[in-house]
Amino acid sequence: MTHSDVHPSAITEAATANERQQVQRLFEETIGDIAPGAVPAPTNSYFPALVAQYRPQDTGVLAGAALAVRSQLAGRAAELAAAGAPLPPPLRRLLAPGVLDRHRELDLIGVRRDFRDRGIGSQLLAYVEGRLRADGVRVLFGNVTDGLDAEALRRFYGRHGYRVLDDGQDLPPLLGAELMPSMATLPVPPRFFFFKMLTG
Repeated sequence: MTHSDVHPSAITEAATANERQQVQRLFEETIGDIAPGAVPAPTNSYFPALVAQYRPQDTGVLAGAALAVRSQLAGRAAELAAAGAPLPPPLRRLLAPGVLDRHRELDLIGVRRDFRDRGIGSQLLAYVEGRLRADGVRVLFGNVTDGLDAEALRRFYGRHGYRVLDDGQDLPPLLGAELMPSMATLPVPPRFFFFKMLTG
């Protein structure tokens, strides 16, 4: 299979609990140290997720997937607000209409080893961006942690129009809000952040 053999129509959304469990296992196999339940259940309203899956039409095997979710801070703020808890101003800003559903975090993207170097990751990323843009999302961001091939991922996101920040640099405010805490406050900070404004 070559890049030209990758068909966008082989990308669908994992909407059922079973499909999402399969995607969770794919991430565990391809990325490694993934938290149990990293792929939210379809019914989790605090962390609405777009879970894109690539299954070649000839085999139907789950070859790759991408997960875009509401940021952890925004999801937690929505959860606390629903419970009636008082929120400090930085968390209240995350609940503003122009922020809460206008950002997503590209939390995970992975392709099975035997399907790599075929353009599947690029197709998954394009699908996620297009779907989010159609839903009114204005910014997509993410991070790369130690233990991954950081330099290859830096090039990958750069090639796809993302602004890739220097190692250790905080994610700047986007949409007028802090979508991620400062790197200095994180118990295990990521290697670097990346983001892209989704316009047009």
